[in-house]
Amino acid sequence: MKNITFILTLVLSVFIGTNAYAQETVPKEVLLTTLNGVNSLKLSNLKTTELMDYNKGYVDKVYDITESDKSEKDKKTALETLSNDTKKDLIDLLGKSEYKKYVKLMEEQLKPLTKKSKLFKYLY
Repeated sequence: MKNITFILTLVLSVFIGTNAYAQETVPKEVLLTTLNGVNSLKLSNLKTTELMDYNKGYVDKVYDITESDKSEKDKKTALETLSNDTKKDLIDLLGKSEYKKYVKLMEEQLKPLTKKSKLFKYLY
C-alpha cells in the first residue's frame, strides 16, 4: 500500500511539474486578429486591406519559427531578423509616421499574448 501511494504521488508530482512550466500556445487566429486590430489608426481602406494581407503571411512566418525544432536562442534570432524585415516592409506600406503609430498600438495589444508566449516580445 505504501509503495502504491509513493508511486502515485511521484507520478502526480511529475505531471504537475511539467504542466507548470509549459507555455500556453496562442492560436494563429488570435495573433492575426490582434495584428489586424487597427481601427483606431484610421487608415484608408486600401492600406488596411494591404496590411491585413501582409499580416496573414507574417503570422505564418512567425508560427513557422515558433513551432520549429530550433533552440529558443535560434528562434529569438530568427524572430528578430523577421522583425527587421517587417519594419522595412511596413514603412513602405504605411509610411514612417503611420508605422510608428502601428508599432505603438501593437506593443500595447500584444502584451497579453507576450505573457502566454515569451517569444512574441521579439515581434516589434
